[in-house]
Amino acid sequence: MSQPETMDLSSSGEADLLSGKRAFLGGSFDPVHLGHLEMAAAARESADLDEVIFMPCFVSPFKKETVATSGDRVEMLRIAQAELEMGWASVSAFEVERSGPSFSWETAEHFSVRYPGVEWHWILGTDQWDAIDRWAEPEKLRELLRFVVVTRDGDSVREREGWRYSSVSFSHPASSTKVRENFAEHENWLVKGVADYCRENGLYQ
Repeated sequence: MSQPETMDLSSSGEADLLSGKRAFLGGSFDPVHLGHLEMAAAARESADLDEVIFMPCFVSPFKKETVATSGDRVEMLRIAQAELEMGWASVSAFEVERSGPSFSWETAEHFSVRYPGVEWHWILGTDQWDAIDRWAEPEKLRELLRFVVVTRDGDSVREREGWRYSSVSFSHPASSTKVRENFAEHENWLVKGVADYCRENGLYQ
């Protein structure tokens, strides 16, 4: 069966997306590091998710640009997912193929309409959760999604009436910013295949 249009799912075909509990993990992933990957695993276990879909954005509304191209960032996610044998994860190119700023409500609406039998979740940190009322179309997000809020260092989760959410405690020192600033010092935060890809393509050097 063919894949859903504008998507590239590494482990799921279209039929697999007709039901179940599935979550998006969005971000720049510039580059994807072990913190991202282990957080996805923790959220999956905590919320009993069938799948986590890594959703790299074309341009985050909160950032000006990325160092790696959209194609590079998608490929690094594919490499990491395959190397760690994350059969419960996949990579979608939906947002990067749309171009322009990526808004979560548009992604949520698209997939909710296309796959109404899926219980859709969004994985995010407490800083994003605290600011979610400033995201575009927060009422649509509340209607369409459940949230998995990742806490660290004993952070509490802000109560939001009418929002469906659960929380999971997780912490990892990895930072994409630090990898970009000093690749040699922090490449141990990347899976080997991603580190090799960065060197071969002159990324963050």
